[in-house]
Amino acid sequence: MKEKIQLIARILGDIPSAEFTIGSGWGVMRRRGMLARFLLEEAMLNDGVFVDQSGQGIVLFYRSDDKRVLDWKAKIWLVLFGIGPFRIFRVMKRKRQVERMRRQYPPHIYCSFLGVLHDARGSRAVVELRDILFQKSTEWQLPIMVETVIIKNKIVYERMGFQTYGQFEINGMITYCLIRRNNAKNSNQSVPIVDR
Repeated sequence: MKEKIQLIARILGDIPSAEFTIGSGWGVMRRRGMLARFLLEEAMLNDGVFVDQSGQGIVLFYRSDDKRVLDWKAKIWLVLFGIGPFRIFRVMKRKRQVERMRRQYPPHIYCSFLGVLHDARGSRAVVELRDILFQKSTEWQLPIMVETVIIKNKIVYERMGFQTYGQFEINGMITYCLIRRNNAKNSNQSVPIVDR
């Protein structure tokens, strides 16, 4: 578990939404580790953790219709010591907006984290993690939902068959919400774009 937390924490260092959530500066490594632990424990509770064979990438996900949640102590700990009182309102505002967007398409597989180390970008790791998600989508007959704040990632997701169905801005950060239908017939259907 320790290796997975360290992997997620290292990847979080390159993600703007992580800085939006936990801030930067003094104590950022500790806060990054707390966020990584929370994300991992939530996905483990829902049997949605896969590391690629090289150990350089990880995907975390769960079914929206069968999600088990961490206890309130884990959430309070993250809020108090990971996110902090000065960021909590904007973080909760973004979380509510993402959930509102996702509610348009129940049930689904929610990919809460997909990342590879900087040196592994362009490697087989991303393909392996993507294939795991696609396999689960086919097995469960559910679409996959993700969001990103990185325009390059949005383009990569779109090349994988995802469609942007909405976007919103909070504190200058644009979040793109994407969906991938679970079969070829559905993946060609248009998805309404919602700006909020």
